Amino acid sequence: MSASWRIDLGAIFLYLALGSMFSAIPRYVTEQLGESKALAGFAVSVFFLAAVVARPLAGRFADRRGRRPMLVLLPFVIAAAFAGLHLAREVGPVLALRLVQGFAGGAFYVAAVTAETDLAPPDRRASAVARLSVAIYLGFAAGPLVGEWLTDRGSGWTWTVASLLAVVAGLLTTTVPETRPALTPAPVDATVVVPTGSQPPAVTTPTADGPAPFIYPAAVLPGITLLTLGVGYATITSLSALYARAIGLDSSEPLYLAFALSILVVRLVSGRVADTVGPVRVIFPGLASFVAGFACLSLLDVPAPAVVGVTLVGVGWALVFPATIAWLTGTVPLAHRGAALGTLVAFMDVGQGAGGYLVGAVADRQGFSWAYLVPALLAACGTVVMVAAVRRTSEPLGTGTAVP
Repeated sequence: MSASWRIDLGAIFLYLALGSMFSAIPRYVTEQLGESKALAGFAVSVFFLAAVVARPLAGRFADRRGRRPMLVLLPFVIAAAFAGLHLAREVGPVLALRLVQGFAGGAFYVAAVTAETDLAPPDRRASAVARLSVAIYLGFAAGPLVGEWLTDRGSGWTWTVASLLAVVAGLLTTTVPETRPALTPAPVDATVVVPTGSQPPAVTTPTADGPAPFIYPAAVLPGITLLTLGVGYATITSLSALYARAIGLDSSEPLYLAFALSILVVRLVSGRVADTVGPVRVIFPGLASFVAGFACLSLLDVPAPAVVGVTLVGVGWALVFPATIAWLTGTVPLAHRGAALGTLVAFMDVGQGAGGYLVGAVADRQGFSWAYLVPALLAACGTVVMVAAVRRTSEPLGTGTAVP
């Protein structure tokens, strides 16, 4: 089994464990600790708040120290945090352990996606990112079902099984070698005349000017675009149950099923398409699909168009995310690849963290027709920002190779 597939398989186990917390933690906080639903929701979302901080730090660490230390260590840190929940009898320790899980989980993803882009040739990077995304999505999608089933049998079972799943993930990723590219010196120009008795000046490849900043500049514009899409993604995941009943559906299952299937099916092929025709040629149709989906949800708030709308949103998300990572990877120095990807994904986390609350607040005041215009307009603005980002790089349409 290749190193890339070991990362993917490890990600499935790790994010299956993390995904189980989406259902297990709220029930534990309310049923066992007797706390409010607000605290239960915060105990879930604090994971993503920690991930926002972790992503840029992990990117800088991956560039300086390599990807392997995080791939090897962090699954076991997460396993220990799951085991610690056995001792958490108040909400404070639960929140602290969730912060650890969020920080380690966010950092692990940066290491994993950076390693995947290292291992893949330039014309297969989008495929590698899409495959990793499918692995994580499978874990997060099935995790809540696992958590629900285990919690019915006692929270202790949930913490134990989640910890074991994280250990399995760690055992898999421990076998992955370091993937950080070696920054080799550039060849010396043979036409340069060197005085007798002198050594030619040392010439190195201009890989980067010093250490990467905490917020990587080249990732800011595409990061803003993913932030706008993250708002919409969080809206679908957090508000579809309420939206379904507002438009006359008895259950939100058709909406969630259409959203999940569209992401899964399209992501299975979107990476290969982006590698074939170039990431940018995939990003902009994806953005158009995302905007059209929310316009459909806003303007045609009846069941059949709603299913079409969430499908279009899912298609757009599945197209844009892997292609954006592949495009950015091909336009930043090798020595700053981790920092760039860490910044990019952190922006997306901000959008996902704020999206449900922002759009939900509009829905409270104006209803879903107005509320779903918000992610549509934000994604349209994100499209304009992405145009500016593409124009700033010298890799306009092709698959691109990492610049020195």
